[in-house]
Amino acid sequence: MSKRFIMKWPELGKQVRVGPIEHNQAIFDWFMTNLPTRCVQTETVVAGQSLFMLNLPMTQECNWIQEESPLEDIVEMNKGRFTFFMTTGNVANLSCKFDYVTEPMEYVTWAEVIPEDKELLLEVGQELWDNLMCEKKIVHVEFTAEEA
Repeated sequence: MSKRFIMKWPELGKQVRVGPIEHNQAIFDWFMTNLPTRCVQTETVVAGQSLFMLNLPMTQECNWIQEESPLEDIVEMNKGRFTFFMTTGNVANLSCKFDYVTEPMEYVTWAEVIPEDKELLLEVGQELWDNLMCEKKIVHVEFTAEEA
């Protein structure tokens, strides 16, 4: 199994690489079993700069319990870090912090954009924000396993 996945935006011609973090490895592994998957890319509109992936199709039902997993405060967590904020049945909702966040809340964290790609993530986040506020074009996000 691959040790990282690719998060890409076909309409923008851009992608970043994402790897596991120091905790919640089982959640990362579970996510990898659900690849490839895709959805419409959205963003938070309040409380900071974070990408949202809503109703992301999952082929495998969730096999972990949020209340039993380590959590992190989204204000304090690293830029590029992923959270799950809801998983039910065969869909998941997750976010990826690309810049600051102002609302202190704790979520399950499980993956992070690799350091070499964080500047590109910030660029993509800003481009998606401009699109959300002005152009309003549909942009998809795709997740695929990185080839070894």
